[in-house]
Amino acid sequence: MQQFHKHLEEIIERINFLEARRVKFGKFVRKINGEFKIGPNEEISDVQIINKLSDSFPEKVSVVGVDGGIVKKSYHGLDLILMRAAGVNFVYEKNKLKHVNYYPSSNPIPEPKMLTDPFSDNELSSCYNFERQIMEVQTTIDAVNKMKPDVVFLDGSVIPHYINKPDNQKLKDYYQEMIGKYKELFKITKDQGVILSGIIEDSRGVKFCDILNRRLMSKMGSELSSELQKILEKTKDSNLLVYILRKGERTCIFNYSMNSEMHPVLKEFEKMKKSFLSFYIKTVEFDRPVRVDFVGNGNAIETANKISSILMKTSGHAGYGLPAVLIEADQRAKLSERDVDMFYSDLVGRVGNVSSLFKMRREMRPF
Repeated sequence: MQQFHKHLEEIIERINFLEARRVKFGKFVRKINGEFKIGPNEEISDVQIINKLSDSFPEKVSVVGVDGGIVKKSYHGLDLILMRAAGVNFVYEKNKLKHVNYYPSSNPIPEPKMLTDPFSDNELSSCYNFERQIMEVQTTIDAVNKMKPDVVFLDGSVIPHYINKPDNQKLKDYYQEMIGKYKELFKITKDQGVILSGIIEDSRGVKFCDILNRRLMSKMGSELSSELQKILEKTKDSNLLVYILRKGERTCIFNYSMNSEMHPVLKEFEKMKKSFLSFYIKTVEFDRPVRVDFVGNGNAIETANKISSILMKTSGHAGYGLPAVLIEADQRAKLSERDVDMFYSDLVGRVGNVSSLFKMRREMRPF
């Protein structure tokens, strides 16, 4: 027990040390923001690191939010999946919510699927991810065609995420189908003049810290030590931005990737790989900043400011910084373990307790 408390004290001391340095750096960034020009350049769209947002809001704007839910369970000879996606359309007029529409409905029926391919655990996880993103993007395409919104908010990035290009041929088919759906979405939103953006609820990105390290540290002189530079190299963006941004502020806009030619996913979108941009925004008082990825089809600053104005006006909970339309989409799409258990029980009731549907031993232990 003594050893445990010793390590606990060391951890506490280390956390306090790191956070104190981040606080100091955050104050430094705010101090020099008015005089230091971080852009514009090949990587940054804005002049300043921190940008104050206006209180403007469109007279009328139609916003679509899309989210998906998936639950899965493995059995002796197969894997069962239940999934659904929901598109929610909020139409605002004169700062008030006037209309709410849903696609395909306010309570979408889950889609059941069965997988019998002999995937490893990692491959199976990739398959789930491909299936979910294909479903969500197709729902977004259909919602855009039906509802004709001005802005789309996806739950997560605007490009395929949490993926690697697979070696398994069967998985490659899923991968290529997913890439094709994203290309279709990018074309439709561009042709219809729809702003496509993605809201990342819990970003673990480090790109913004990397930018500050490269572009700002040389300007600091002796104010901050090289030790802080090493800390920043291990700091996540949102962890630092808690101490930089205030409500109603966003960071400068930066490229999704500095080296888009080498990025494993952006290479799939050759003609528009430099169109993917990002920024962070603090929408509410008592939550950390959220990351926004978007497709820059026009003036990047105007697009980011329009996205920001909508986020600021529609993120109504002081302790949770996401817009109401995405919260509603999440509530309509989410599924529970109970749903897949009911799916399983229905199958067993119809075909019997056959070998393929035997539960895994880890769920049947007598101890």
